[in-house]
Amino acid sequence: MHLCENIFHTGSAKRFFNGVKMSININIEKLKKDITSEDILASLFYYAVFGEKISQNDLERFKWHGIYAKDEKQTSFSLKIPLNLGELNLSQLESILDILETFSLLKISFKDGQKIEFDSLNLRDIPEIFNILNKVGLSSFFESSHSIKKVLTCPVNGLDTTQIFDVEDLAKKLNESFVENKNFFNLPNKLQFAISGYREGCDAGFTPDVSFNAFKNSKDKIVFDLKILDKVVAQISSSQIIKTARVIAAVYRDFGNREKSNNFKEFIKEFTLDSFCDILSSNLDIKIDNNQEIKILKEPKKPRMGINKSSKDGYSFIGLKSIKKEFAKDDLKNIIENMKKYSATKLKITHKSNIIILDVPTQNSENLVNSLKNRGLVLE
Repeated sequence: MHLCENIFHTGSAKRFFNGVKMSININIEKLKKDITSEDILASLFYYAVFGEKISQNDLERFKWHGIYAKDEKQTSFSLKIPLNLGELNLSQLESILDILETFSLLKISFKDGQKIEFDSLNLRDIPEIFNILNKVGLSSFFESSHSIKKVLTCPVNGLDTTQIFDVEDLAKKLNESFVENKNFFNLPNKLQFAISGYREGCDAGFTPDVSFNAFKNSKDKIVFDLKILDKVVAQISSSQIIKTARVIAAVYRDFGNREKSNNFKEFIKEFTLDSFCDILSSNLDIKIDNNQEIKILKEPKKPRMGINKSSKDGYSFIGLKSIKKEFAKDDLKNIIENMKKYSATKLKITHKSNIIILDVPTQNSENLVNSLKNRGLVLE
């Protein structure tokens, strides 16, 4: 692997208070170099205990853990939490409800990009909220930073009978290969991978930086298109995905323009796709050809709404369009109570913040949908 010297620069961080954009001179690259995640959490506990005003540098660092000041006086904060593959089980939903009740919060928001958000928090409460979330496997770690984002994938992996290949385990392995891997904490900007069991990919509402999309080749073997932005550059096997992703991340880390904090799209435009593919070819045992003329006529796969037959015998998955993206305590409690009543154990938030309940016994599906509709929570 070729390595290049990191170039540290002073960037201008932009912050919004009450809709007003403020430009603050912060050395982003120095922040990433000088402090660890453990240091950030230690600083959070210090500010929470002693109530001192948070420095601009620490405000910027706190974003890496999903913590955002809502006003210049730092009287209120929000906390954003990216979900692993968009999933929430009953224990996690109950812990979210517990947080709303314990800290007198009005709502939980389901956000685009498979995230949830708590609003109007006191800073002193956030360490305890972290403890509650950690006990059920939820973390805000690297919600916003120059790092690998949580992998995007289709919300009904392994359940949709039209899917070519169930990529759920691969998606989990992709996440695990980057989470808490310090080799990839310090990228020029964020990097987003996506993996799909459909050749057309999953509808994320935007083009991911790098995509792995399954299809059957002429030999009836399942392989994956490797897409850099919207360009297919190779076909690879499932066993090659993790290594390919790590090499791509390393190339971006080592060759990305830190002086401009280039995002991946800007990096490819400046570095050129040809040069990028040359480096991939020299580091991977795969055939790279960025001159492929592959036309995928289908639109990205959208999650199916309503009641759908699951590939699991005797079960359905239910796609529900949210009437609202914000749920008060009673709303969330009703969702939990109905899931328990009708023997469902987990749901996923889609890329566009709709809801899919994954494992409803088919005999209960109509009753669950009607009960939720009658409570005004969701529409089919």
